[in-house]
Order: sequence, then C-alpha cells, then structure tokens
Amino acid sequence: MKNESREEILEALGGRFGDRIKPYPPDATPGPLASVWPGGPDDVRYLLALAHEYGVPITPRGTGLEAEGDLPGSIVVRFDLMRQIHIPEGGEDWAEAEPGALWLALDNELRLLGRGLAVYPTSAPRATVGGWLATDGIGVGSFLYGRLRQNVPLVSVVMPGGELREMPGERLGERDVRSGIIVKARLRTRRAGSDVPFAVSFGSAPRALGAAAAALEGRVPLWHLALINQRMAEARELGGDYLLFGAYAAPSEAVEEWLAALPGSYGGRVLGAAEAHRVWGERFFPVAPSFPTPKAVREFVPLPHLAETLPRREPFPYQVTFSRSGEALLLSLQERNLSKNRARYA
Repeated sequence: MKNESREEILEALGGRFGDRIKPYPPDATPGPLASVWPGGPDDVRYLLALAHEYGVPITPRGTGLEAEGDLPGSIVVRFDLMRQIHIPEGGEDWAEAEPGALWLALDNELRLLGRGLAVYPTSAPRATVGGWLATDGIGVGSFLYGRLRQNVPLVSVVMPGGELREMPGERLGERDVRSGIIVKARLRTRRAGSDVPFAVSFGSAPRALGAAAAALEGRVPLWHLALINQRMAEARELGGDYLLFGAYAAPSEAVEEWLAALPGSYGGRVLGAAEAHRVWGERFFPVAPSFPTPKAVREFVPLPHLAETLPRREPFPYQVTFSRSGEALLLSLQERNLSKNRARYA
C-alpha cells in the first residue's frame, strides 16, 4: 500500500472513530493497517464503504485480541463495543444480539426468564454471536433443532461497499453473505425451565454410537446429545468410560423409556442425577474465558460414517455432537493428555 493511501485511510478512520482506532506501525513484516472498534451498524457501514473505496481487506474479530492471522494491510474490526442484547417482554420465541455478545451471556440472560437459546456453541464461554454465525455450526441443542442457520429467523448484514441488508439465517452459508459483516441477529429461543441433564457410561464407542443411533431413529425428544471418549472423560475428571450425555425437557416418557432400555440393549450404565449434572457442567471444557483453547480438528461427519471415523481419533480426546441434520460435529483435541494441564482451563 502506498504511504499516501495509508495516511488518507488512517486520517479518515481517526476522524470517524477517534480513540477507537489503533494504528499499527509500518515495518519490514507487513501487518494490519489498524484495529477499529465500531459502536454500531452505522460505524460498520462506514468502515466497509471506506475499505471498498481503497481496496483494503477487512478482518472481523470477536473476543480474540491476537493479531496473528490478520491479513497484511487490513482493517481489523473488533466488536467489543457491540454487545447489546434485546429480549422481548411479550414471551416471543426469539432474542436479538449484536455480533460481540457472548453466547453464554445471552443464554444466561434468557435463563433468568425460564427460556434459553435453541442452539448455542460448545465454545459458548468465549464464542461471540457474530463469530459462530459466520461459521454456521452444530452445537448444544442441535439434536433437536439442527444447525445454527435453521434457528436464525433474521440477520442484518453489512455488505462490501456499506449496504445494509436483512435476510433469513438460512442464507448464512451463501458466498455473498459470507463476504459481509453481521451486525445483528434474531435467534430462536425455547422454554428451558424444565431441562434435565442425563449421562450414560459405556465400555466402548460402538455401544455408545448404537445408543445414539437408536435415539435418532426413534426420534427421542432429547434437546442435546453428545459423546466423549475415554481420554476426554479423563481430562474432564469424569472417570475413564465413554460418556453419552445431554439434556431434555421433562417430563418425557419417550426419553425415560430410551434411557431404561440402554443397560440391556447396549450395556450402558445410566448415571445418577448428581453425576449427570457434573457431566453436564463440564460440557464446555476445555474452553475457558481466560485461557487459549487447545488446538483442535473440527470435522462435520455424516452420521453413518462415524463408526469408521472415530477409531482414527482414539489417541486424542474427542467429543461428538449429534444433530438432527444428519451429521455430527467431531471435535478432536490435539493434546493427548489434558489432565496434566487441567488447572489452566478450570
């Protein structure tokens, strides 16, 4: 980038954002041009219009403060000032949030009203609304509600050039939408006051997968269903078995019948309420607000292929999150023994 253009852009940014801009000094190793903290959709529209005018790339960032991976010469957009949450008072089945809002903070606000998000990421303590919307994943609640995009009635997106568009969340995966920046999202919610956690231990992955397949084929009304292997259970200090766990809205005769059949059909041991709550409380590990998350391999695996995929991941701690969309998210951590470092993530 020419020095003249660089100075023009920085002058324009400074005039608009004042102390909400942090320029990076030019040096031998090209880095970002500047970090900017917008305060609302109009600021984002200004940014994208300016970037389009000068041909400067945009790098959106959520809670991360690291510059590693930012495009050289780009404007890094931080959303720390765009964390507003709106929960309607009329009992509607949705809530709205800006891109910098944390998923867990939003769900906690809803829980105070006896509600909760239909789906949220397993990295909810650190993940922002905008960050996970951009990846359209599978998370907590996907067993009943499917992928994230199926639970987003409306998003507001600023397109390259600064145009603001509103569109249904089903369009999140489209290329032109992914090139923009989400500034607000309407998210599906659910009644959550009667949620009951459960957990079942198994001696092998095939037995646990068989139990999960039975739940999917039988349309058992679980809200969430996940599987962790022995190494992940050990890292979470939950024993040394494979654990199939989740939550459902009680009372549910269908869920109780499914759980009751697991010992005889698949050799599972249904854990008591106290143990089940403990397993449920560890569902976010090793994600913690104050520490970096270990490196992980994320794969979307069609459910019929899980049986052949999991053996290759057994040397590492892994978690499988099941979805009614017909696929599962396999998260395989790349540290063989997290137990030794557990204090970092507690």
